[in-house]
Amino acid sequence: MGELVKELTIEAPIGDVWGALTDPDTIGEWMGDGGVEVDLRVGGAYSFFGGETTGTFRQIAAQTLLEYTWRQSSWESSWPDSLVRWELHADGMQTRVRLTHSQFPNGDERDSHDEGWHLYWLTPMVEYLETGA
Repeated sequence: MGELVKELTIEAPIGDVWGALTDPDTIGEWMGDGGVEVDLRVGGAYSFFGGETTGTFRQIAAQTLLEYTWRQSSWESSWPDSLVRWELHADGMQTRVRLTHSQFPNGDERDSHDEGWHLYWLTPMVEYLETGA
C-alpha cells in the first residue's frame, strides 16, 4: 500500500542522531513521553507514545541502519505490521537521514502517517537535536 520516504539533513553529529532514535531516555526527552521502552537488539521490542506505537527491531547496524516493525494500537488485529527503516550517513558535523515507512495496511493509514511523521517525530526530534530544546 505504498511507502513514505522522508529525506533530511540534521545539523547534528551522527552519534547524537542515533541516540535520538535508539536511547529511551533521549527519545523520551524530545518526544515528551516518559514511558518509552526500547530493547535495542534484533528481536527486541519497543513502545512509543505511551504504548500507542509498538514493534520489534529487525535490523540494527550501529549509527547507520535501524529497521523495525510498526503497529498502532488502533489498527485492526487483521492488519499486518508496517515497516520503518532509518538510514543515517555522516556528513561532517551533519547527518543525512533517509526514513522509509512501508507496508501500510491501507491508503488512509499511509496518508495519516505522512503528516504524522513530521508532527510527532521529525520536527520535535530535529528541534531537540539542533537547538537542545
